Amino acid sequence: MKQEKPTQTAGQFDVADKQREGVNKSQARKARPHKFMKWIYSLFVLAFAITVYVLAHKNFSDIKTADDSPPPLVNEKLEVEVLDGAGSTKVAMHVTNILRSNGYDVVEMKRNNDGIVERSFVIDRSGNLETARQLAAVLGVAPDKVFQKIDRNLYLDITVVIGKDFSQLKVFQALNERSKR
Repeated sequence: MKQEKPTQTAGQFDVADKQREGVNKSQARKARPHKFMKWIYSLFVLAFAITVYVLAHKNFSDIKTADDSPPPLVNEKLEVEVLDGAGSTKVAMHVTNILRSNGYDVVEMKRNNDGIVERSFVIDRSGNLETARQLAAVLGVAPDKVFQKIDRNLYLDITVVIGKDFSQLKVFQALNERSKR
């Protein structure tokens, strides 16, 4: 006799379908976290790209604004010492008043320790020779009479020594012209 293969009954189809359905559901459950991780990863990459762009843009914009900004004012927060090397405290007081009216912070005015000097000069004390030259130009001191002698213990930016040639300085020219009238 021939053996017949057992045929599946209706109840057996239900079990097989449920098993296949369970496999599909478990695969779907496994696929969901995988899709979620892809979404999180994509979001992270996007956030990283935005952060890099913002930081790079900020650095370039800082460089651009630093180049485009106007140079600081000559007298901005410069602490100046005026020394009388001409033998007249009135001359040193006049220079002090002119510097203060131009916005300089004259922190001290006194006699020059080295006594009377023939020519006025300016000394850079803080390492910014250009500002000392600009101050010398305001006063009318010759550019060859601007020196650099850095001394951080003085807590000064510039020392101005007014010599016996004070009447030839630009700040005294107006006084000389008024007295001639």
